[in-house]
Amino acid sequence: MLARLLRAEEPSIFPSAPWDDVPDVELSTPPLREGLGRAHLQVSTRVPLAQAYFDQGLRLLHLGWGAEARRAFAEAARRDPRLAMAYWGLAMTRGAGARYAGERAEAIHRALALSEDVTDAEQRYIVAATFLADKGPSNGRHGFVREMESLVDLFPEDAEARLLLASFLADGYEPDGRPGAGQPYAQALLRELLRTHPNHEGVHHAWVQVMVDSHRPEAALESARRLRLLAPRASTALLGSGRLLLRVGHTREAREVLEAAVAADDAWLAQESLPESAAPVAGQALRLLTVACADAGRYGEAQSWARRLRSRAESVQPHSGQALVFAAGALASLHLRFGFWRAAAELRVELPPEASPAERGFLTGLETYARGLRALESGKLVEAERACDELDALHPPLSEERKGDSRMLCPRDVARVVELAACELRGALESRQGDDAHAEATLIRAMRLERRLRAAGPAAFSRPARETLARSRLRSGRADRALDLAEALVKERPGCGHAWLLVAEAHVARGSLSEAASAFASVLECWLDADPHLPEGRRARAFLASRGGGLGVEAVAHSNVIPLRALESVS
Repeated sequence: MLARLLRAEEPSIFPSAPWDDVPDVELSTPPLREGLGRAHLQVSTRVPLAQAYFDQGLRLLHLGWGAEARRAFAEAARRDPRLAMAYWGLAMTRGAGARYAGERAEAIHRALALSEDVTDAEQRYIVAATFLADKGPSNGRHGFVREMESLVDLFPEDAEARLLLASFLADGYEPDGRPGAGQPYAQALLRELLRTHPNHEGVHHAWVQVMVDSHRPEAALESARRLRLLAPRASTALLGSGRLLLRVGHTREAREVLEAAVAADDAWLAQESLPESAAPVAGQALRLLTVACADAGRYGEAQSWARRLRSRAESVQPHSGQALVFAAGALASLHLRFGFWRAAAELRVELPPEASPAERGFLTGLETYARGLRALESGKLVEAERACDELDALHPPLSEERKGDSRMLCPRDVARVVELAACELRGALESRQGDDAHAEATLIRAMRLERRLRAAGPAAFSRPARETLARSRLRSGRADRALDLAEALVKERPGCGHAWLLVAEAHVARGSLSEAASAFASVLECWLDADPHLPEGRRARAFLASRGGGLGVEAVAHSNVIPLRALESVS
């Protein structure tokens, strides 16, 4: 989708993409592919293959696969050197940032030079793109939107123009949940396109991307499912589909689609004879597969996906420190999710000598945080406080580093993640020390820090702050307020067994045994094919079995299946 391509909103496992530094004229010829959709825009050419490659580039542009779209547009230009819209496409696929500003400007000025004899609609596409190419997405935003609005007004039947405008305007959501400035406008355009063009892969992909972080992600469920049929070989579309399915709680289906995304990438790599580091989304899909399996209680399978990601990172020669960091974060976060602090703390990663401060800071923060949780769980509160102090000292220097360039890991993003971990760990420590007031304030601050994390940064490795706050409230006897947090988590992640377990424990603490039984049943529903040895599943089954035996609240909470205190380590 255009907004993500131009604003680099996706975290990058590998800091470089295929053909980043290859000039447009030297790009290899891609095959014409099936399974990418059917988007079409008639352009001014008499060369059928130029039209075919242009359409392939347009489909890939809609689906957010910028590098491959660029190859298609370059081939369209080779087939017809006077095809102005091919150079328009080359300008649009170069993404944001100053690194390729010269290439963007050169392509769009070539398009302008060739635009005298093209249609009025094509001229307007090209003029609109000049604002982005010459000024960048931020400074050129107003001009681009105004020109595209004029194009849409004059040619209301042009679905591609409306879709490009909508996908550019999709500004996402603010930390407080309010839509960005262009988000409602984009949604209105896309709703109409869904009605008029129900089989357009780009429309469904844009709708999924717009709705996945909203309060109503289920509104795009049908689009997520349609994408798998409309663009089965576009891994970028499959990734978006899998993310939305995971968000609405269809965890098993999400795993299937994300596996298909990895398979699509691997098939493309084999066809192009490229290394694994060139895969457009396989790294992100593997991270989401790890999360999806964790939500479903499939710890063993989640480990296999996380290790597969690490294997990809280690296959790159010379090693990419950034890829190793992302892979280590996925595996350590999984261990932390299930309370295996030692495995997370002892995860060893050998960074290359030229590793950046951001890469080293992330791994240091991860190891320190896991060590602090391990100390906290074993009752070594002095050691846990020492870990908090180390984390507090780690993030300020990272905040002062220069902002990261292009796809490189940004030190300031790492600083935010480390600061969040420090805050969450200290809040948990204060709760364990019985300082409920300070714990509440610290963990509320952690929640705010969590909401402010940038999508383009690394994923947080700390426990969700709301889960920790809910358990702190359970510990201090405020079960009603803990339940509010737990239910909010379930609303956001309805397919996550861990979130349902927290709801169940809050109901147990309140003495609401019927509601607790329903929540424990939901845990088992989410964990229908979970690893049988996990204590969380045994806890749920034991509670439901105890309902027939008339166990009271206190007996259940202190049964020898899982003590309530141990549940604080399940996150």
